[in-house]
Parts: sequence; C-alpha cells; structure tokens
Amino acid sequence: MKMKENELPILKITNIDWDKDHDEYDKLPKEFELEWRTRDWNIDDVSNWISLKFDWVFNSINIEQIGTWEVSGCCCAGGCSCC
Repeated sequence: MKMKENELPILKITNIDWDKDHDEYDKLPKEFELEWRTRDWNIDDVSNWISLKFDWVFNSINIEQIGTWEVSGCCCAGGCSCC
C-alpha cells in the first residue's frame, strides 16, 4: 500500500488469543483498530506495543493494515487554532 508523505498506517488487530491467566480476562479486547505512529511496522513491534498497552501477554494475533490516517502539520493536540 503506497502512502503519501503525511499518511501513517491503520492496523486492524484481530483474533487475539490472550493468555487466560488474567484477573480480568473478559475485559481484554478480542479485536481493535490502531493508528500506528510510524510509517513502518512489523509484527514484533506491534505485538510488544499491545502487550505493554494491556499489560498482558497473548499466544497469537492477526495484524492487517487496513488503511491510512493523515498526520496534521500542527504542533499541538488542540489543533492549529492555538498556534
């Protein structure tokens, strides 16, 4: 998938097989979409991010790039009205 200069990937994370030895196993997501913050990604980087984000390990996962999102040139989270 060819991306423009200001585009980054959207990843669809599915079929997450979490390790079941977790106090709140039922609250862990089975799938979600993720706006990845760099142009390049690999399964190791994404897997590590997911484990850190949810503070748990999983046995298997599916990752697919489903699109892109555009990065604004603004320097702040409030949009450029504050600049």
